Amino acid sequence: MTDLTKKKLAGKVAIVTGGASGIGEATARLFAEHGARMIIIADIQDQLGQQVATSIGSHNCTYSRCDVTDENQVKALVELSIQKYGQLDIMFSNAGIISKSDQSILDLDFRQFDGLMAVNLRGMSACVKHAARAMVEKKVRGSIVCTASVAASHGTKRRTDYCMSKHGVLGLVRLASKQLGMYGIRVNCVSPNGLATPMTCEVHEKSVEEVEEIYEAGRALKGAVLRAEHVADAVLFLASDESELITGHDLAVDGDFEELHVASNLVQKRMVLNMDSIQYHVLGDLEELHMTDLTKKKLTGKVAIVTGGASGIGEATARLFAEHGARMIIIADIQDQLGQQVATSIGSHNCTYIRCDVTDENQVKALVESSIQKYGQLDIMFSNAGIISKSDQSILDLDFQQFDRLMAVNLRGMSACVKHAARAMVENKVRGSIVCTASVAASRGTKRRTDYCMSKHGVLGLVRLASKQLGMYGIRVNCVSPNGVATPMTCEVHEKSVEEVEKIYEAGRALKGAVLRAEHVADAVLFLASDESELITGHDLAVDGGFQA
Repeated sequence: MTDLTKKKLAGKVAIVTGGASGIGEATARLFAEHGARMIIIADIQDQLGQQVATSIGSHNCTYSRCDVTDENQVKALVELSIQKYGQLDIMFSNAGIISKSDQSILDLDFRQFDGLMAVNLRGMSACVKHAARAMVEKKVRGSIVCTASVAASHGTKRRTDYCMSKHGVLGLVRLASKQLGMYGIRVNCVSPNGLATPMTCEVHEKSVEEVEEIYEAGRALKGAVLRAEHVADAVLFLASDESELITGHDLAVDGDFEELHVASNLVQKRMVLNMDSIQYHVLGDLEELHMTDLTKKKLTGKVAIVTGGASGIGEATARLFAEHGARMIIIADIQDQLGQQVATSIGSHNCTYIRCDVTDENQVKALVESSIQKYGQLDIMFSNAGIISKSDQSILDLDFQQFDRLMAVNLRGMSACVKHAARAMVENKVRGSIVCTASVAASRGTKRRTDYCMSKHGVLGLVRLASKQLGMYGIRVNCVSPNGVATPMTCEVHEKSVEEVEKIYEAGRALKGAVLRAEHVADAVLFLASDESELITGHDLAVDGGFQA
């Protein structure tokens, strides 16, 4: 059972660079709410930084001036934190600046380029380096989170230097996660899109409301405005043990960003950097803070369907949903005895079992309709039912009888679940969450199990398309991609015990010292199903411990 009374960061020590405003400030406040023993706000905005630290409370927050372009200052910041508080568990490397000009490669200003890279890439690298050194020395299985941008993952025609710097951050995160995994240190990043900060308002020469409209026009997900608090929720998830097996990941908090609709004449203003006094403009502006209600469970009052819920990841997720206050969980499977046992053990007051073969669209439709009829709504669909091919066939010896069966479950069945859940949500005007189970076999590729790998690539396509098509209704669609959980199914395929299968898969992970279990995947599903990921859609969340081979 999850201890819901324990705060996520109880006893942790965290550094937040760029913590005097915006995303940094929102994250520092959220860390404090979730029990961090000490938060060190590092910035060069002294007055703002002191104000934030004082408002959080001197018992668990302090301000330290640090210019991240100076490695010695970063080193001193980390050393001082260790000296005073004995350890460093979390580094949120968030300090950054944005270019105000629309320069292309043809007119790249290298003075501006150098100043921006010094903060966004060199400074972030210094933070990762010295935080990691401290964690290695103290044998702390820490978490390092960096702020990147969708400008890197999605690309842009604008702000060449800024986009390059954020691509560099992605490279830093992916390399550092592999290099530090042997010490049990996780390295991830968050990629927000378009917060209406004083800086972006200045660039567009528009008000906060007008800038929010500009950015919302480029998002598939409608009806919600991206704020610093949404990004802070993602950082908290990556900093906490809820993401214990997630590393090397870029978590986009962007409402499924498609395209920024801005008239070119709004962004011609040039920025000249004073190299003696670089100002950090952190993405985000907190005009009004809302304290998180930590007593409220994440899924209070929600109705959820979990396909493939009788065992493995599905069972773990159904149990976690119940712990987090779901009003009703409908377990759908074809393993009748197991499904009934799980539902009974959770409790008939908030869990029931229904037989459903997802290869039959009519059964999926009936499942959704009966859930609506009995419980009045459907808030969450976790489409998890799937099978694994038992042979290592390549394209040269592809067995199409096996292929057809696997696709009928893994891709056709999942599509039916998304279709009918989405129809119910649209009809009942529910801003629901749909989560599918994919696999790192899709995002990373494999030489083995051709049909299975293709089916999971298809799931990624389904998620990315459905998120864009359903965003107008406020419906979010995401997937989780685990790697090698020792479920009954995978143990049967390998003809080995749970312990033997866990050893096989752990050998291919960069992150050492932790074993991927169904509960880790369930934590990721819960995050995507809850309002903590309110602005995350079209995303593939890898729960794989930095899978390499």
